[in-house]
Amino acid sequence: MDFEHLKIIRALVEDPHLSRTAARLHLNQSAVSKRVQAIETELGFPLFERRGPRGLKPLPAALDFARTAEEVMRNWEAGLRRLQRAPTEPDHFVLVGPQLVMREVVLPWWVREAAKFPRQELEARTSSISRVSLETVQAGADAGILEHKEELANYVCKPFYSETWGIVRHPSKRHENLADYRWGTYSLTENPVDTWIVKRARMPTPIYRIYWQDLTALTHWVAASPGSATVLPWHAAKELVDAGRLRFEPLGRDAVKPLFLAYPRNSPHKALIQSLLAHGRAYGESLEETLR
Repeated sequence: MDFEHLKIIRALVEDPHLSRTAARLHLNQSAVSKRVQAIETELGFPLFERRGPRGLKPLPAALDFARTAEEVMRNWEAGLRRLQRAPTEPDHFVLVGPQLVMREVVLPWWVREAAKFPRQELEARTSSISRVSLETVQAGADAGILEHKEELANYVCKPFYSETWGIVRHPSKRHENLADYRWGTYSLTENPVDTWIVKRARMPTPIYRIYWQDLTALTHWVAASPGSATVLPWHAAKELVDAGRLRFEPLGRDAVKPLFLAYPRNSPHKALIQSLLAHGRAYGESLEETLR
């Protein structure tokens, strides 16, 4: 499989419009279409459903292909950087994790601690296509923040902090009957409203007014829509709650989900990792205090 083919399929999953994607890749539409056909022929199964002369709809196989392509391309780029780095350059530390955790938890830690590690470069990675797994960490990162504990002989997986999940609603009115809210969520397959409310028989399955995979956009939708609500972890809503634009109502002690930091047992970055773990514990303690 040509490396350029990975780029083409990944780009078409992000934007299935042939002419726009072709322009971004500096190719013409016909060339992109022919390459897609060649890739599908080589694989032996279709990746896209054709919708008119310019439109494509990614099939599940294309989404899986894009996830694999993203990991391969990241690992290739990371490997090239390692080979090109001179011995006198700073140490490089790659940390992968959920986007908002990286922004709300990791970024303040690095702002505060960077001066203690003057020869350390931090590369923070987030993925818009797939969840972080131990396989992601093993594939090209020095550590990763996971949503579930995994353990292998040569890896450590330590508690980082625990997320508190709650109802995030517009501040204008609180409904006693949860079904009276206009609900939104960020995922059809991993729906927190369904997980934390519907399956616990607190309300029947609602009609969702919006599905939006960008958590920041979803919180802004709730903040701009009186009578609306969703279910999110505290860190996703904190900024707008602090600004008075949202209300956060914890769903109880059982709606607490731990996060873990995974890293190799023989990691050369032990001091950096211990600093990050200490920050995670402190963040979790301050979070508990805030939500009491």
